[in-house]
Amino acid sequence: MRAAKRVDLSDIGNCSMIELLNLSNNMIEEIDITPLSSCNSLTTLLLENNNLTNIDLWPLARTESFKHLNLKNNRLHALDLTPIFLRANVDLDSSVVISADYILRYALSSKQLEKRFLLVRPDRAPWTATPVIIWNRYETLARKCDWSEIHERITLIIDQVEKRDWFAIQRGLLMGLSLDGLAGYDGNPRDLLASTSSDMDYKTARQMIFDITIELLDSQVEAGGSTLFLDTESMKTTKASKLIPKIIEARRLEMERVIVQTKGSIALMNSLWLSHYGFKILRALEVGAQHYGEGLDRVRASLDELGFDLNIEKVSSITESQIVDPIIASESLKRYVSHLIENAYS
Repeated sequence: MRAAKRVDLSDIGNCSMIELLNLSNNMIEEIDITPLSSCNSLTTLLLENNNLTNIDLWPLARTESFKHLNLKNNRLHALDLTPIFLRANVDLDSSVVISADYILRYALSSKQLEKRFLLVRPDRAPWTATPVIIWNRYETLARKCDWSEIHERITLIIDQVEKRDWFAIQRGLLMGLSLDGLAGYDGNPRDLLASTSSDMDYKTARQMIFDITIELLDSQVEAGGSTLFLDTESMKTTKASKLIPKIIEARRLEMERVIVQTKGSIALMNSLWLSHYGFKILRALEVGAQHYGEGLDRVRASLDELGFDLNIEKVSSITESQIVDPIIASESLKRYVSHLIENAYS
């Protein structure tokens, strides 16, 4: 096929066993890949060296086998990668403005982004920096589509993530809804959508999510769960203000319960990282999960200024697996905090 400005893929939809479709080097200007939604075995779509200015990738959203898309050397200005963000590697020109829904903001680390999205510069040399991504907030999307479509986009992502990534996903979801101050729910992100339905409008659905998040966080704090990333200042003028006294008391109790184990000059900070005040201080002092030398003294001094004593336990050996965290936190939350310690997000 040569110089085909527009390609009709309607017959391809009947090829349910097709794994690779190569349409590179054809000067294609327009393409509708909707028929590919029925190609459940498709792993690779090659569209390199064409004249495409736009392409809608949503037909590939539920193609679980899909792993690779090549769109290098086209005339694309912008591309929404949300539909295939968690599944496929993408070859793309560095000049293309990449966007994705905010729920995906913390789904991949910077290193994972560099491996997932392989960009090339105009001189065809590889782009070596972390790809820049525009994260779409849902209020912006609501100007272009109704809640039913947004709901489908959200559930599509939640259906794809493993339990270990639940905290990162809920954080992106709530921040995408401009509910940043509540983005600390340590549970199944599906819970946040429990009171919504696809026939609501965006404003109503967001309010329902706001209300149920408050209730979920209330239960979380009452049970001795995490208070990380909960912004009491932003809660003051909202219904979430009822959480403030409980959060303040929970954070005081956190500091009574947290124990830092030490052996010689080594201090294990994992439990302290899971507390609100510990997280703030360790982040500011750039102290890692395991620290050597005088860093512990600086942490103690900072906590002392806030009126807290740091509980220290000297041990003969330090083993993370033997530590019982005084704060109830899922492995998903611990994983997210670990990524923050490592500066894993761009």
